[in-house]
Amino acid sequence: MEKQLKKGKSDEVEAESKKSLERLLKEIHAPASLDDLWPGIQAGSVFQDLVRNWPSWGEPYRERRWEALCREMEKVAYATRPYCLRCGDCCRQGSPTLYVEDRPILRKGIITRLDLLTLRAGEIGFSNATQDLVLLPEERIKVKEKPGGRECLFLESETNGCSIYEDRPLQCRAMECWNPDNFNDLNSQIFLSRKELLNPDDPLIPIIESHTRRCAVSDLQEALSRIKKGFAAAQDEALDILFYDQHLREYLNQEQGIGPESQVFLIGRPISDLILSFGLHIADSDNGITLVQNSQTQHEAIES
Repeated sequence: MEKQLKKGKSDEVEAESKKSLERLLKEIHAPASLDDLWPGIQAGSVFQDLVRNWPSWGEPYRERRWEALCREMEKVAYATRPYCLRCGDCCRQGSPTLYVEDRPILRKGIITRLDLLTLRAGEIGFSNATQDLVLLPEERIKVKEKPGGRECLFLESETNGCSIYEDRPLQCRAMECWNPDNFNDLNSQIFLSRKELLNPDDPLIPIIESHTRRCAVSDLQEALSRIKKGFAAAQDEALDILFYDQHLREYLNQEQGIGPESQVFLIGRPISDLILSFGLHIADSDNGITLVQNSQTQHEAIES
């Protein structure tokens, strides 16, 4: 839509509006067609005001009015199918983040720690709300996703069914693609944290706290940022974090019998994975290992 915002041609805006509506109808598997809904949109005051005044508006105001039209088209499109088709699309776009309200599901053993992944504050995560990558301001507990994608662990791919449907998490119950406002209501809910799933006297809590201090994502990100700027000393700072994380994971595996499948809940994703998500990778050098910045292409591939 950027070109149309700058050009200011009403006829091109109409063509783009039709494309957007048609794309939306396809995405939500609506039973209605563009021909069914477009006459009503076209006759509406939002569209008529936009087309009539588009050439005279400045770009910022055009953008706001275009957003208003998009909301209007969404409202009309979603109204054509106020029910779940069990298509599995939402389950393929990412696994749910857990809220305090989900604790009963874990107490019942429907979801276990083996099914969970902790994303720590400062990590890069994928937002179901914005459909984009975001920097997480706080810790999140998520259901794991299947290897190589964002498909939820509990999605039964062949039937598009959910293996825990009757006990699905709050975010899944709120995810109604025909009613996106319902998902926005989650803003008032409190995210679940690791400590709320552990006993206060659990001997693993001091280990988690030590890892949080020694391997803070904010410290890692700062060191990696300085490496990108050419500060040699930052290599040692980042490698200290990497080595502590690696040694702790070895200790948990060998001394505590806690394997990698459980470690991602207790102390989050390996630092080596986080380094990749921040655009660097581990490489061998004459002096041992070093951290090297990825090319743009590599970084995009990691994020996609």
